[in-house]
Amino acid sequence: MAANKLDPQTGNNDIGLYFTRSRRVVVDAPFGELATWIKAGTAGVVVYRNSLTGEEGLWNLEAGETAPIACTKILASATIDGLSETTTAGNMFWATSGKVVGKAR
Repeated sequence: MAANKLDPQTGNNDIGLYFTRSRRVVVDAPFGELATWIKAGTAGVVVYRNSLTGEEGLWNLEAGETAPIACTKILASATIDGLSETTTAGNMFWATSGKVVGKAR
């Protein structure tokens, strides 16, 4: 039996939420996609940018944690609300789901 490809123009309601593309994070390099999940191999702060909204944000991840963060790039550092923030998490991966594949190119 052949497996059907996910339709990137629809949600994943028929099969649930699954990753359809993932890559290793290169800090300060755009993903070329809108990532919807970030995983950190080592604990720390993640400073991110979402080019679709023009916003920077930050989140603290534990080692091995995967969080639903919509972003297009992980930043080395940024000033957020007047405070200098630095990415300290390491060995990170990003992933996206079928509905947003190809966005933010």
